Amino acid sequence: MTPNIKRRFFSNLLLATFIILTSCENETQTIDYEPNYASSLDATNLPSGNRPMTMFEDAESPSKMYNKNDRWFRVNQPLQIIQKGKDSVQISLYSPVGLTDVKIYAKLGNYDKRFVLYHFTKIPAFHRSTHQIPLVAGKNDYLLETGNTVTIDKIDGFSTGAIEFSIESTDPLFSKFKKIKSSQLVQFNDGYHLNEPNKFLPMNPVLAKEAITMIINYSYALSHPMYYDTFIHFDRYKQEQATLAGTPVSGATDWHGNTADSNGVYDYFSKSEIEQQYLKYVDNRTLWMAMVTGASALGGGNLASQWESDYITGHWKGEMSVWSHEYSHHTGYNHDSNLANSGEGGGQQGMLTDFYKYLIYLNDLPFTDPEILKGWTKTSYLSKIYSKPVFKIDPKNPFLLKYKGEGKWN
Repeated sequence: MTPNIKRRFFSNLLLATFIILTSCENETQTIDYEPNYASSLDATNLPSGNRPMTMFEDAESPSKMYNKNDRWFRVNQPLQIIQKGKDSVQISLYSPVGLTDVKIYAKLGNYDKRFVLYHFTKIPAFHRSTHQIPLVAGKNDYLLETGNTVTIDKIDGFSTGAIEFSIESTDPLFSKFKKIKSSQLVQFNDGYHLNEPNKFLPMNPVLAKEAITMIINYSYALSHPMYYDTFIHFDRYKQEQATLAGTPVSGATDWHGNTADSNGVYDYFSKSEIEQQYLKYVDNRTLWMAMVTGASALGGGNLASQWESDYITGHWKGEMSVWSHEYSHHTGYNHDSNLANSGEGGGQQGMLTDFYKYLIYLNDLPFTDPEILKGWTKTSYLSKIYSKPVFKIDPKNPFLLKYKGEGKWN
């Protein structure tokens, strides 16, 4: 059969032929052609050749999670696709809950349409596996994003970056991931407890899984339109708080910087500057997550940290004050700024904590059930005994009082 259309282009100096089978304008449909797509994959049941594994298993050596060349992810991309060599990809899911119905698309340099490279019916929590790129195996049919078909001849290999990967899924959890604005690169760093053992303690995979769960939730909360609206209009929030309490506005009336208060005179940000401060919270910096001893939690530069108890039980109950404070140090604010503290009549520590609890109440975070990880039960990996975290919202929570159960991010 003579193909209707042949498109040729060079990719990595290799000539490839595309045969487009479609009924679009200016193209004719190939009659009675039955495309032969690759079978869907269930990542819970892969052969050994795919090297399937579960990352952060409880007994896994912590040295693996501290390997910054191997364990890292962008917080808005918990499902990670990395090309390995010229003919394979590594798929890693940094999530305590798996995904269903995941399509991984490919786009080649001189072809303007995406096509399905892999379709996974299931990818389990913290999964990693390696897969040959089908394009190097031989001539195959691929489903285009338009619903049509493209046939691509064998290509012998690809240099790094020659294929642009993207992901789509009907899974509701994936839709939450896509809403996260922050693209911070999350890693763990053993330099802190090795260099300052009196201040920091080593983490382990049990704690790392809790930390990953928390930072995805936290980044979702920072990205939430209700949080953005409150952050941008913090002066309004302060007035609403005062009105509810029946008192005048106390302390700083809006966000301000790191200059110390001079008898009630603050270095306030303008409205346009407040927008820029918000964007700093959802940028693409590197975040190193660590754990401290019984002394003060610490943050600044790449670092944000908190105690074991907050990783195991605190974040499930919405106790995010410490993390908010240290994350604000990580973002560049010191104790004189109300972006880092809860003083001066209220700052971000208290506002973020109340907001995070309201999202748990709404069930409007990616993860709200501590049974997902059961971290508190894994006593051999913890320094003390913990009880199962039980969430309760204060009936005086300002977001509950204002929004009365409304405001879920649909």
